[in-house]
Amino acid sequence: MSARASEGWLASQGRWMLGDVLRIVLAASVPLAWAVAGGPAAAAMLLALGGAMALRFARMPLVTDLLGQLVLLAGAWFAALGTFEVVPGLDTLSHFASGAVLALLSRELLLQLRLLSNAPGRRAATARVLHTSTAVLLLGFVWELGEWAGHALITRDIRVGYEDTMLDLAADLVGAVVAAAAVELAARAA
Repeated sequence: MSARASEGWLASQGRWMLGDVLRIVLAASVPLAWAVAGGPAAAAMLLALGGAMALRFARMPLVTDLLGQLVLLAGAWFAALGTFEVVPGLDTLSHFASGAVLALLSRELLLQLRLLSNAPGRRAATARVLHTSTAVLLLGFVWELGEWAGHALITRDIRVGYEDTMLDLAADLVGAVVAAAAVELAARAA
């Protein structure tokens, strides 16, 4: 079987998705981030790759998949290159955008696993927004713990502090609430 024929066969099996191109870029960015900025940057990139893979396994719509991957990739590279320290407010904006992406992903996964009801009505929609936002806040908390551990145990170059942590968590939560509420409002309008 020629390479072209096997490529067509793989695509016909549903194994390749258009968003996989960006996932390959993210995977290649892990060792590149290590070479450019060291282990902590590679670890952040690896977490971004994990999020990109979760978007794939959840079978998110193409636009959500691509935008989500771009948000995660950009945030990881901003951290690796020290851009957050140079551009005021970029860290907060990145957390807001990541919170929104994680809300869309969390909501979809919770629905697929039947841990969240897809019942109609305002009460059920409010519950979905609250549960989704809580999941994102938990993920943000774990991220912040990882930053603190990296700062305390690996390198002081990882910027942490009470104000930074609280602002990051608040931005995660606001991004999650906005995205989760927007999905519910869009579903209600349809």
